[in-house]
Amino acid sequence: MERELRKVFRDNEKLAGEMPGGSAAQPIDVASAAIVEVKARATPCIQCAGGLDVRADHATSTARGVLREIDLVCRRCHAPRTLWFLVAPRAPN
Repeated sequence: MERELRKVFRDNEKLAGEMPGGSAAQPIDVASAAIVEVKARATPCIQCAGGLDVRADHATSTARGVLREIDLVCRRCHAPRTLWFLVAPRAPN
């Protein structure tokens, strides 16, 4: 049973990496840096659907905008999670 739970955990982590925000190659697009932490905290844990707390925040400038890496941890199961956001303000009309 323990082996099966580890497999489920690994499979969930793999799926999380393929979802929007799961990697630097597929960041979640946001218009403002103020939205990043709100969206990160609103994302449920991939393992238990619990709430996430922000542990660290890293930013890198790119040609497309500012790429933010947010390190989170689940309040319930303590599983780590990293979400990626691209802060690219929309141009005025």
